Amino acid sequence: MRHQAQGLQQLFSGPAMRTVSVIAGPSAQNSREFVLALAAELAGEDRRVWLVETVAGTISGKLGCRPLLPWRANQPLAQQVIRTGACGLIHAPGVAAGDAALARAAAACRGCDYLVFDGGRFSGGEAPLEPATAQTLVVLLGEGDAEAGYALAKALQASHSPARVLLAGDKADGVAQATRHFLKLAVESRQTAGALWQFGNTRPETSCNTLSFASNLTWVVSRITA
Repeated sequence: MRHQAQGLQQLFSGPAMRTVSVIAGPSAQNSREFVLALAAELAGEDRRVWLVETVAGTISGKLGCRPLLPWRANQPLAQQVIRTGACGLIHAPGVAAGDAALARAAAACRGCDYLVFDGGRFSGGEAPLEPATAQTLVVLLGEGDAEAGYALAKALQASHSPARVLLAGDKADGVAQATRHFLKLAVESRQTAGALWQFGNTRPETSCNTLSFASNLTWVVSRITA
């Protein structure tokens, strides 16, 4: 009995699945490339990653897949995961980023470590996001997204969302400062001076402004896996 109890304890004491959602502001660029790079980086660290496509064709098209049917809650999720490269793909057009039912189904499967939603775009008045889900929310902010980013932070606070918020992009620092000052809301941010795919870098300490894609993901991945 002791041996059986130890086996069950080991089975259910492993690392819990984590939900990550990536949503982009109206002027953010390269958001899908970022989602794919993030998934590949996590998979490269021996994490099991399932990508969730919330807008039909955006991720599957880049991966060369042609899903026929959307995710169905009344069928086992593990049987609906499309194997593509190092990650799995769940075709779920129309669901909100961090969808609670999908997150529960993935956690029950115990088949992935990170469920990564490609959440599409948000605006100052609408975000395709499930605020009640405990998740890491990566918010990509372009040059014109300060107002929309602040509105999103305010809405998350009003809904008492348990999401951990990471801001990245051109307006990340400005939005983070505003939310700390006016909303007393702690968020983590990294601002980039160049294109939006330059995530996770502090200001260069040398005269070289050429930043590699791999190093740009380091900060975001380190915060997600912390």
